[in-house]
Amino acid sequence: MTHGPLPALDALACPNCGGALAQDGRRLSCPEGHSFDLAKQGYAPLLAPGSNATTGDTADQVAAREDFLESGVYDPLMAAVAAAARTDAPGVLAEPGCGTGHYLAAALAADPDRYGVGLDTSKYALRRCARREIPDAPRRDPGSPGRLAAVLADAWQRLPMRDGAAAAVLNVFAPRNADEIARVLHPGGVLVVLTPRQDHLRELVDALDLLSVDPAKPQRTADQLGASFEAERTDELRYPIELARTDVHRLVGMGPSARHLDPGALAAAVAALPEPVTVTVSATVTRWRAKA
Repeated sequence: MTHGPLPALDALACPNCGGALAQDGRRLSCPEGHSFDLAKQGYAPLLAPGSNATTGDTADQVAAREDFLESGVYDPLMAAVAAAARTDAPGVLAEPGCGTGHYLAAALAADPDRYGVGLDTSKYALRRCARREIPDAPRRDPGSPGRLAAVLADAWQRLPMRDGAAAAVLNVFAPRNADEIARVLHPGGVLVVLTPRQDHLRELVDALDLLSVDPAKPQRTADQLGASFEAERTDELRYPIELARTDVHRLVGMGPSARHLDPGALAAAVAALPEPVTVTVSATVTRWRAKA
């Protein structure tokens, strides 16, 4: 593919030295001479030294996630995250662990003057994120950059972003590195965390022996973030969805349970479900601000 200007380049930084990045064709470089070639699929490989890129989602997980999220059943979650991410602070919208970029694109659609940076360790997910269509995106001149930069980066290492470059950071069903989030977030910005509640997908957890939500998860999240952030608002979402068996396969296949279940046993358990099966979606969206 042809490489035009990388969106949100001013928000990015060299993963080796933290210097500013400039673009020449498909090459990104910093004043210290570190350089990185954009992947032909459009994402920027900016892994920091010591990064682990072997834990990202597989091609099958990414395909399942793409199909499931395109079905629209999680659209209320995306809308809630997008609403919580609105802020007057300057900067980009960033999402470490962005996956295919669905939630980030929804937040950008709700805030059309922003650019976005999606970071993940899965090259399969980033290929989709790099070409993610942003709904209702304003028309731009031909040759101008899009609004979403897909970046190969490990959230547990230093993120390849400038200090204070993000107006909002999204954390969607993903682990979180509180120190790095605090570093890249503008002092007036917000952190939006979407976490599953204990009854999330409870009907499938029981029937298919899926990984369940730890009852201590809310307290662990508060402990992880409490040193740097304070909760400003919490919204609870709970609603039923109707899933065909193919949708159940996609839902299971896109998550961590896909790595732990025997395919044959899973297929038999799914075949035993009613069709459609009613499943509970239950999650919490919390908006955090940095402590003074």
